[in-house]
Amino acid sequence: MKKSTVFKTLVDILFVLHFIGLFFPFIAIPFGTITLLEVNIKLEDWTVFYVLIGLYGLVGYIIFLRGLYYLRKMANSLVKTNCFSDQIIANLKNAGNNFLITGIMFFVSFAILWLYKLYNGKIEFIYDNLMIPIFLSIIGLFFIIQSNTLLLAKNINDENELTV
Repeated sequence: MKKSTVFKTLVDILFVLHFIGLFFPFIAIPFGTITLLEVNIKLEDWTVFYVLIGLYGLVGYIIFLRGLYYLRKMANSLVKTNCFSDQIIANLKNAGNNFLITGIMFFVSFAILWLYKLYNGKIEFIYDNLMIPIFLSIIGLFFIIQSNTLLLAKNINDENELTV
């Protein structure tokens, strides 16, 4: 039970920090200190392409926050009820879907930026930037698999309760 409480607390802290982090770009834009992913150009040099990539990244970040929200709801339910509840299974699946979508979106944005740089004559491949989308995709798939496993266990548990 104590591990569930620690898990819930850590997820709550992560959610609050990321929610606060959602507003930092809007605060930094007037000062011109904002950068876009791995592109280090000044704000006044942004083209329409970079603005669209920034908006695309913002949408991905909001989807990531939504995944954290579902994970937070799942952690709250885990502390209050048993792990076979429908609410935990649904929230875990929703969190997994959101993390998977975010991972795919970030990978696509990195690929688009890499192709744009390649088109402009710059050949760069930064290994570290690919780790975040791959990790988010793995976590998303893990949560989806875990929710399916919990659903199967719940159905077996319900079936065993009917036979007794």
